[in-house]
Amino acid sequence: MSPIRTSPRYEMLFGNGEFNGTLLIGPDPLGGNFDYQVFLEARRKLKLIDFQMTGSERGLEVYEKIFDFNNKSIRAQIQLVHGRNYHDDVQGLWREALLNDDLIYLKTHAGYGRHISLSDDVRYFTEFLKKGSDHTHKKPYRLFYLDCCKSEMYYQDVLRDYSGDETDLILNKWFCDFQMIGPVVALINELTKGSDFTTIVSEMNNKYGIPHIDPDDDPADLLFDRKMITYCISPG
Repeated sequence: MSPIRTSPRYEMLFGNGEFNGTLLIGPDPLGGNFDYQVFLEARRKLKLIDFQMTGSERGLEVYEKIFDFNNKSIRAQIQLVHGRNYHDDVQGLWREALLNDDLIYLKTHAGYGRHISLSDDVRYFTEFLKKGSDHTHKKPYRLFYLDCCKSEMYYQDVLRDYSGDETDLILNKWFCDFQMIGPVVALINELTKGSDFTTIVSEMNNKYGIPHIDPDDDPADLLFDRKMITYCISPG
């Protein structure tokens, strides 16, 4: 029996000297402009960890950073996307991210993790994650962070069937604050440092703080440690 991993598969994540990710800030279905505020805050926080903007179009900004890992230079490129304002086909961009990126992040709303508001049809972003996909450009390993309310429940019901055994999942245990973007930036920062799971999850939870208590929470759940972020290691 193989030992349980204590960190991401960095040798695969950075294997070709590059680390590519997409942060998609989904439309806010509540009629507000919180999604744009989140986009601006993500921009600010990426710059705080030394990412520099290298390109932009309407609804899309590209940030890059060179960092060292095991005495090798790695070029990180992050696409920051404001879904509601994206100038082109957001579903097409999402499909390309799912096929080609090392880190995939979706910020959206969900009701108990069962309804993803980025589209009325959740299949458009999950169909390209389906286990057994034989697409020639599919990454052999990647990280997927579904940042919506109780996405851990969504994972338990559906997501692993789509993501396959080669994907590490980062998920939320509780109802979350849509406006908070700090945890994903902490994730990126710790990945560039080569941190282990314990450090990554600790730093992400520190950025989130203590999740609020919602009237719909099961009272029994309130007895647990109310940390938001959980990291699910791929079995593959």
